[in-house]
Amino acid sequence: MSRFAPFILALLVAAPAAAQSTIALEPGMVITKSVTITPGHYRIPADSTGAIIIQGDDIEVDFNGAILDGGQLGQAPDTFAGTGIRVERGSGVVLRNATVKGYKIGLWASDTPGIRITESDFSYNWRQWLKSIIEREHLDDWMSYHQNERDEWMRYGAAIYLRRANGAQVDHVRVTGGQNGILMTEVNEGLFYNNEITYNSSLGIGMYRSSGNVVMHNKLDFNVRGYSHGVYNRGQDSAAILLYEQSSNNVFAYNSATHSGDGLFLWAGQTTMDTGEGGCNDNLIYANDFSYAPTNGIEVTFSRNHIEKNVMKGCWHGIWGGYSYDTAILDNVFEDNDEHIAIEHGQDIDIEGNVFRGGDLGVYAWERADQPADWGYSEDRDVRSQNFRIMGNTFEGVSKPLQIRATDSVTVRANTFAHFDEIELVDGLDIQVGGNAFPFYENGAALPVGGSLGGWNDGLFAVELEREVSSAPAVPPMPLPDAQPVRMPEDALQTREYILVDEWGPVDFRSPVLWPRSPRKQVEQEFELVGPAGTWRVVETSGVEWMSEDEGTIPGSITLRRTEEDVVDIRIQLEYTGGEVTDRFGNVTPAGEPFAFGYAYFFVPIEWTVSMFNYTDETDQREQYDVFRELIEGKPVHTETTTDLGYQWYGEPGPGLGRDHFATVSTGSINVPAGRYRLDLTSDDGVRVWLDGKVIHDDWTYHPPRLEQIELELGGRHDLRIEQFEINGFSTIAATLERLD
Repeated sequence: MSRFAPFILALLVAAPAAAQSTIALEPGMVITKSVTITPGHYRIPADSTGAIIIQGDDIEVDFNGAILDGGQLGQAPDTFAGTGIRVERGSGVVLRNATVKGYKIGLWASDTPGIRITESDFSYNWRQWLKSIIEREHLDDWMSYHQNERDEWMRYGAAIYLRRANGAQVDHVRVTGGQNGILMTEVNEGLFYNNEITYNSSLGIGMYRSSGNVVMHNKLDFNVRGYSHGVYNRGQDSAAILLYEQSSNNVFAYNSATHSGDGLFLWAGQTTMDTGEGGCNDNLIYANDFSYAPTNGIEVTFSRNHIEKNVMKGCWHGIWGGYSYDTAILDNVFEDNDEHIAIEHGQDIDIEGNVFRGGDLGVYAWERADQPADWGYSEDRDVRSQNFRIMGNTFEGVSKPLQIRATDSVTVRANTFAHFDEIELVDGLDIQVGGNAFPFYENGAALPVGGSLGGWNDGLFAVELEREVSSAPAVPPMPLPDAQPVRMPEDALQTREYILVDEWGPVDFRSPVLWPRSPRKQVEQEFELVGPAGTWRVVETSGVEWMSEDEGTIPGSITLRRTEEDVVDIRIQLEYTGGEVTDRFGNVTPAGEPFAFGYAYFFVPIEWTVSMFNYTDETDQREQYDVFRELIEGKPVHTETTTDLGYQWYGEPGPGLGRDHFATVSTGSINVPAGRYRLDLTSDDGVRVWLDGKVIHDDWTYHPPRLEQIELELGGRHDLRIEQFEINGFSTIAATLERLD
């Protein structure tokens, strides 16, 4: 029985419903007693105070299926504003049977201990228009959660936001087609179960300074951004579950959290980084599915935690555990991850009873030569990589089961190693091995083991091993009494290949999509049709010379050949007939009615010549532009050409150049049909743009990566010139031309 069991059972006991009056919603209404809402679709715009306000103790508001909608037909999700329902200064509030959409924040509850939200739908609220494209990611899309003392997270919106709501319960709630699901700050001893929070563009459930909560039996799949299959996969800090800043003693069990940027993303917080104290500690992560994460199935850093009986398949890293300590990783299944467990500067790590199949690296432990100068954590703590116990695990078909470098006090006992290429343990003190089994290296055959360690081949079978766990043992949580089974993704989605992210987030397969599966600039291209089962036919195309099919079924695929012109300008309009369709914005087309969808891509291959220069303080571009101009009109240090200006530099941009204090000049010409266009320009730092010798954009400042969208009337041949300078840190210059008609 879990230590949380009495608390859980108490929350599951529903109080008898009191008799309630029935009312219709009105803008700005303040509800101070228990009521039932008259069914209907209420379009009520709102500011931050809330379209509807609930105040008082022990109030139950039954929305009775009513829809509270802050948007207008055709309104873009990134323009939604205000809060739908604001609950404040009341305990024991119950809200049920609501549908809330079209707001920046669906529900905001603060200072509301014991609030319960149940049987409700908070889908299709605010979300960003993403700037990343199939070919490359855009840094503006990266999320940042480091501070939330003043509700800074709300710049990203949320379906539900809870602040100082101890004992909160959220169950049987659905969130899709938004950016963030349930976010909470200073919420303790809450229960979150049987929710479905899927296909959102950032977070499923996020915690900040929130401890002692139970998160169980939730479906949290496809909360993701920052992914293009085979091109980039960093996830941009999206996650199914997020823990930040001193969130401890939480339980996460029996959740499906697949196909998300991270399955679970845990970071100790800025307090810990500055002082070395605290952390997101003693969280129990038990029996969850964190498969198919673009980055990490589980990321746990600068903290101690217990990770047991989880599944991590097809991720970049199964577990990333930088600076973890006193952490137990027990009886998990790792399969076909690039790296199963990667821990830099870990201490007192127990890795026991796990199964590792496939992949490049099994357990990777190491330390770097020095620590960042601005980390109080490494100044105040011993951060050496040491005290790893790797015992009783099975490694099957992992190329390198162990890569242990510069790590002291490592014990490797009673493991089974089969079908591998090499084991590496080097540059560490007090390395103990023994009782490991090598089924395919019998009879004293030489083992592919790096280093000069003996005793590897001292037994063909694992010795009897008593588990040695440094951290406090965890009590497995019991399933909740009325837990609904969590459905895993369909068989066809058992891969990262079906994380399809466009400008509005992950595709949810409830409407038909024609998705490119080959480079979009090729003359001959492959496409896949995904979505609900049905049939499709071609209505109209332009820029297409030939298509392999003009009708077919979904799922399916087609091949096309575009017209061989310099400008890639493809438009395909299709019509779908079949089951019910719900589009990306929540609009429903009944089964059997035609639904229009398609594909469009426009690309102008500008022949850019990019010249690069070093500069000094004597040629400071902001104070002495004439001297700087003389520099960039001289001989460049390095020159290259490209048809796609999309640079991102973390270091030197080219031979002979420094990583800071450099400048670029990019020149090119375009020849386009007459019409309205938009130049999408990203720069860090300063930038100036000329069109046919006239300045059309001037941001000659020190600034972080910034996207500017410059609308233009163009036709025929034009010359472009872009000057950019970098002072320090990261740098970028990227420009693409989009057609607006």
